[in-house]
Amino acid sequence: MKIVVSGNAYILPDIMEVQEKLEAQEHEVTPVFKYLDQLEEKNEKKKEKYRLSFFEKLKKSDALLIVNTYEKDGRKNYISGSSFLEMGFAHALGKKLFILQGVPEVSFKDEILAMKPVILSGNLNKIK
Repeated sequence: MKIVVSGNAYILPDIMEVQEKLEAQEHEVTPVFKYLDQLEEKNEKKKEKYRLSFFEKLKKSDALLIVNTYEKDGRKNYISGSSFLEMGFAHALGKKLFILQGVPEVSFKDEILAMKPVILSGNLNKIK
């Protein structure tokens, strides 16, 4: 399966670990942060090109996996606004949605659930 992996930049090591495990399971993984080290904070043109390339890759994928191992403000399974938007885009494209951990207690929880993501509860073997 062709899977785009996304999540909060604060958990980049977790995201990289998930990518490696998926590749070991013979999934084709498109990493979100592959070019992050090349982006300069003040170079908006480059950032926009990066964003566009991510969404182009999402269009060619089968699924989106949100890695949400980060806790923010006491809320477990944090999903950032950016990841939520990516989920919406993937949903609109008819892609499968996976969430690594549970759904966080956030104001947009109902919207997340309405997209019918597969909650993996940390088990990548549930991806099919």
